[in-house]
Amino acid sequence: MSNTLKIYILASVSFLVGTSQYIVSGILDTIANSLEITLATASQLMTIFLLVYAIFTPILMGITSRGPPSF
Repeated sequence: MSNTLKIYILASVSFLVGTSQYIVSGILDTIANSLEITLATASQLMTIFLLVYAIFTPILMGITSRGPPSF
């Protein structure tokens, strides 16, 4: 498998995981009620997750790209 194809696959998966959070934001009030926390707390937890995801995804992709090929 060529490196270009691997990059396109990683970018597509990263995009799909990132956009799936729009689904969570639509049902955030239900999640907050089921966890018995306030809507503001649930929103803050989602924001923290997205920030960590946005910051560490490129870093981890760079680190793992230096390793031996897995396939």
